[in-house]
Amino acid sequence: MKNPSPSDIQRAVSVLTLLRQRIDEAAANRVTKLPDSRMGDQHAAQIESQTLEQTARIEAVIAQLETWREELNQLLRQHVSRRV
Repeated sequence: MKNPSPSDIQRAVSVLTLLRQRIDEAAANRVTKLPDSRMGDQHAAQIESQTLEQTARIEAVIAQLETWREELNQLLRQHVSRRV
């Protein structure tokens, strides 16, 4: 398997960012459709909690990918400077 390039990693970050946005939008839509009742409020709180957990996981993956991308960029710069 080929190692990813910095642009491959950036594409993955972009895809994950879009996924996070869609999760947030879907949760907001689900909450607005709930009845205005105690049960609806409880379900809304559960949706919010699940959404926060999912988006936090995505943010953690994005942060790791960005770290790897920066490390890869540094390695590529070092490689180029050695060739010159």
